[in-house]
Amino acid sequence: MNTLQFLIQTVVGLYTFILVLRAWFQYCQVDFYSPLSQAVVKLTQPVLAPLRKLIPTRKNIDFAALVLAFVINMLKYPLLIGSFEGASLWQFAIIGGLAVIKAFGEIIFWAILIRAVMSWFSQGNHPLEYQLYRITEPLLAPIRKILPKTGMIDFSVMALAFILILGNNLLLDFFGSLWVLA
Repeated sequence: MNTLQFLIQTVVGLYTFILVLRAWFQYCQVDFYSPLSQAVVKLTQPVLAPLRKLIPTRKNIDFAALVLAFVINMLKYPLLIGSFEGASLWQFAIIGGLAVIKAFGEIIFWAILIRAVMSWFSQGNHPLEYQLYRITEPLLAPIRKILPKTGMIDFSVMALAFILILGNNLLLDFFGSLWVLA
């Protein structure tokens, strides 16, 4: 049974990551024709196409992808334990919402980490670097406005990483085991 649980957790976690990534790509208006964007679209389009008829995109936010990520994470734990006994629907809904928040945080964390490492080696002309710029800039630009100018060193990336780690710890303190399950 552990193998099946691992498989369900892995597949749902990866697909949640991809769904939230698609929603964030659309919000940030990442180049639709880049290979990474095309891969994300091809992995999600068969499921999202019918949902978009019921749940439209508003203000560049792909609500269909976010709702689907929420629902599959909400249903993940009843599948893992085999029943709805011992937990309420509210707990599963909280886990679903927290899983979407956690996936978003992971996307941003990995994007800023990869962008920082690429900045050491790349000359700024790699297509992936431009995509990472588009993904992270909506969060880094407001931080840059607050931080003082320090010349060539950009502390906004470290500040955002600190904010993400602090947010993770605060959510763990507040939600406890529900955050761990998400």
